[in-house]
This record gives sequence, C-alpha cells and structure tokens, in this order.
Amino acid sequence: MIKLIEITRTKKNHYLLTIKINEVEEKHLVSENIIIKYNLLTPRELTQNEYKTISLVKIEDFLYEKALVFIDFKMRTISEVKKRLRKEIKDEDLINKVIKRLKDDKYLNDDFYVRTYLNEKLEYDLVGPGYIKEKLILKGVHYDLIDQHLIKFTEKYQYDKINQIIKNETKFKIKKTYQKAYLSLKRKLVTKGFSLNIIESCLISNKEQIKEVIDEESLIKKELTILTKKYDLSKYEDKTKIIKSLISKGFDYELIKKKVKEGILYENN
Repeated sequence: MIKLIEITRTKKNHYLLTIKINEVEEKHLVSENIIIKYNLLTPRELTQNEYKTISLVKIEDFLYEKALVFIDFKMRTISEVKKRLRKEIKDEDLINKVIKRLKDDKYLNDDFYVRTYLNEKLEYDLVGPGYIKEKLILKGVHYDLIDQHLIKFTEKYQYDKINQIIKNETKFKIKKTYQKAYLSLKRKLVTKGFSLNIIESCLISNKEQIKEVIDEESLIKKELTILTKKYDLSKYEDKTKIIKSLISKGFDYELIKKKVKEGILYENN
C-alpha cells in the first residue's frame, strides 16, 4: 500500500511530500505544479501508477527549474541548456522532454537567439560575419540557421566596420614599418571574421591614412644605428647583411638603398 501521509509547504512554492510504502517513509520535494496537477492537496492513498508518475515528473520539474535559472541569468541556445542539464542527469529522453517544454513555453528559441545576437553585433561590435558564425557554432546553433540570418550582414556593414577599426588604429603613431603595420592590421581583421577581399580593399583604400602615422625615416635610422654597431657599411658583405636585415623588418627597398647610401657617405666624410 502506498499512502501520502503529509504535505508540507517549503520555500519558493515547493512542497515536501511524505509517502509511506509498506511502513517505510519517503520524502519527495515537488513543485506546486505537481500538487495541483495530481490532486495532492490532502493525504490519501496513491496508486502504483500515480507514485511512479510523481517520481518521474518530480525529476522533470527539477530539471525544468534548473534550466529556467540558467536561462534567467542570460539568453541561451538549446545546445547550451542541454549541456547544462546533462550535468544533472544522463537520461536524454527526459532532457529532450524538458527542452520541448521550455520551447513550448517560449523560453528557448534558437531562431530568436541568432537574430538577437546578430543585431547586437551589428549595432555595437566591430566584428565580421566569420567571427559571429564561429561563436554561434560553438553555442551549438545549426549552420543553416546561422547562414539564413548572416545574409543581413552585408558588405556595406563589413566596409563600415573595417574602416572604423582602421580609423581607431591610426589615431596614434604606429611604431612599425608600413609593411608590418599592413600585415598586423590584416591579421587582426581576419581574426575578427571579416572577408579577406574586403579587408584588402579597405587597407588599400586607407593606405595614405596608415602611412601618415608611420615615420619610417625615424624607424630606419634607429635600426641602422643598431646595425652599424655590428656591421661595417664599407664592407660589401656587411652592407648586404644590413640590407637583408632591414628588408626582413619590412622597410621599403628604395628607402633602404637611400639610407644605406647616406650612411656610407656619412662614414666617408
């Protein structure tokens, strides 16, 4: 015989059920939803089926509430919630049941998540479509759904964001050669998920703006001062090593020839 012998209300609309099975007492913490749904308002005898159902629904409710707390902290994808629930239980059927309930109750919607995430990135962040796609894939969103919404990330958005990044990067002096600065900016923009052809187009368009904040004359003079302490410009082999070193550092070849020649003339005077 299975008897519900006591119902005690606890915190946060939960109830502690004391159930007696053949003189052995069990305690079950359940939600108010179970109390109402299964008419557990007063002590009574339970059928075997009612007891099993209460035990299963109790776990489902527990998982559902865990998921709600997780979602309440910040918006989540279906995959993220599944991963969280797997820390509590290994029963995939039960997890899927909870996920369906969350979707039916409008707490989970990957389509809405992607739209919201994309709009936020378009409005506030200097990142490209590749970055957004990678982040959404890591959150378990399906490729097709991501691509469906990324159409909104037009080339104009990419040009505008890249130009803004270049503008930000050229607010102060750049202590690199133009070639090094170009490659550094290119790597940064690729990492941020912009399309390579658009990156290169923007960098070429902004070439003069970038060059304006680079004083290659001062940079090469500094490098020559260091190198001429090690190598002798009057010796052909040493001069060749200096030129190769300056090329490897990204200096323009014509500028190198000019400054090396000036260095030789200076040494000879």
